[in-house]
Amino acid sequence: MNAEENWRIFKDVHEPIIEREVFELVQENLLKVKRRAPKPENAKKHIFSGLIRCGDCGSNMRYHTNTTNKDIHYFSCGNYIKDTRGNCPTRHYIRSDALEQIVLLELRHLADFLKHDEERLALILERKSNKDLYEETRYLEGELQKALARQQKVANLYERLYEDNAEGKVTDEWFTHMSHKYELERTELKGKISELRKKLSNAQETSKGKDMFLNAVRSFMELETLTAPLAKELIDHIDVYESEGKGKNKTQRIVIYYRFVGYIELPDKIPIVNDTRQGVAVNYISGTLPETA
Repeated sequence: MNAEENWRIFKDVHEPIIEREVFELVQENLLKVKRRAPKPENAKKHIFSGLIRCGDCGSNMRYHTNTTNKDIHYFSCGNYIKDTRGNCPTRHYIRSDALEQIVLLELRHLADFLKHDEERLALILERKSNKDLYEETRYLEGELQKALARQQKVANLYERLYEDNAEGKVTDEWFTHMSHKYELERTELKGKISELRKKLSNAQETSKGKDMFLNAVRSFMELETLTAPLAKELIDHIDVYESEGKGKNKTQRIVIYYRFVGYIELPDKIPIVNDTRQGVAVNYISGTLPETA
């Protein structure tokens, strides 16, 4: 903040978007709006806040506290059609304690694998990193070549349009319309090319991510618990899908994507049952990630 005596105000430098009277009226109305502060239990941040995504629509999932039982905390899709007037058809509800158990079980298995067979885990990560890097690099290079080719074509079209206008083959009105269109596309292509080159550069850097990931797992092994900073160091995001079935046959797919290495399919996993609260248990069975179209 700057002290008011240091302010310098220059009025009417730019053409206003709206009239001053309308702006002042809106400001007065905004002051009359009463904003309700969030409930204290909903204002708390969970260690996974910002890491949980809806597996179907990709939106962030929000952390809530049950209105009747304050001991129950859960995540739900922030784009759910009935809660937020979004477009995701289902809530993707998952209790935070159940999610914590699943992530901890996965991390402990990962840490145990690292402890007893570090060389094998490193080999799995190496193969995966190389495969992912090759596929991502190939895709980005293809998109970059398309964008560069289009950029050259637009430049040629713009040059031809200029010549046609100079020779009287096209009207000034059509020249203005098309040149504006080409200029907009050239600006968009310039930004896209810059972004693709940046992503290509970052893709090359991910080849170093294997060692960084293993170091983060070692940090978890030393702490024997999961804190918010460590969760963000280890996990890129977690996809939560809508549950299927009912009662004892109810299942829910959860996919953990780690930083630097993405999803990891570890061998030799067995079903584990862990109680999350009295009378309810999580039957955790790790499986392969289904292929998507």
